[in-house]
Amino acid sequence: MEDSQLHIRDVIKPLPEKATSDDKKWQPVLDFDTDSCYNTAAIDPSGNVNKGMDHNYSGPSEGCRDKPRLENANVYSRARCNNGWCAYMYDYYFEKDVAVPNVIDAGGHVHEWEHIVVFVQNGQAKVVAAGGHGDFDTKKADEIRWEGNHPKIVYHKSGGSTHAFRFAAAKDDKVENETGKWVQSALVSWNGFPSTKLRDTLMSYVFDNTKSGGKPKIGIKDENFKDNLNWAKNDLVPGFNSGSDDGSPGNP
Repeated sequence: MEDSQLHIRDVIKPLPEKATSDDKKWQPVLDFDTDSCYNTAAIDPSGNVNKGMDHNYSGPSEGCRDKPRLENANVYSRARCNNGWCAYMYDYYFEKDVAVPNVIDAGGHVHEWEHIVVFVQNGQAKVVAAGGHGDFDTKKADEIRWEGNHPKIVYHKSGGSTHAFRFAAAKDDKVENETGKWVQSALVSWNGFPSTKLRDTLMSYVFDNTKSGGKPKIGIKDENFKDNLNWAKNDLVPGFNSGSDDGSPGNP
């Protein structure tokens, strides 16, 4: 069996989509530059966590960019609302992140988590933050491109470094993924996991293990959520409290 067929065989099943209407309303649409993996499922319905892929002696998209991954992908979301604002964080899992291809890749790592946050006030998106390299690029909503209520975001390789999200430009409407269109994976809200036990299995999994040179972290887990929202909002979301819930995150 060819190596590519082995990788396709290893695709895990996604969780069924179960998301709040608001989480779904603001879910970004994605494309992926050709030197990038597709996001895929981090955990299957039986509670098996994705094992990830080796990043050493590997191309940036080798083995992780095929249609079955897009067809079996999840996005994981969590909302936090207070003081007239709601922040919607979307977490994306990738099986590896390659910095320097086809060598011992000291800058890359097994597993990758990246995040996007949409800040909404009075039913209107005001600010969007695209994650990468442990930080966010934060812009006002009228400075970026949209498909309806969905910000257009591209996953790309950042020069000689690892991968990150970036805001789409007009030229990116010529999409590069195999579907030929902007992608939305099946969305699972914080209270949309099949069980609390399964959610806890994913949230407690140690992705920054000894096989990995990096420390990819889930953005929506309790210990990371507040800090990520603080970094994402920059100084563009006045009055929003990154650590307080008022009726959020909601039930699908």
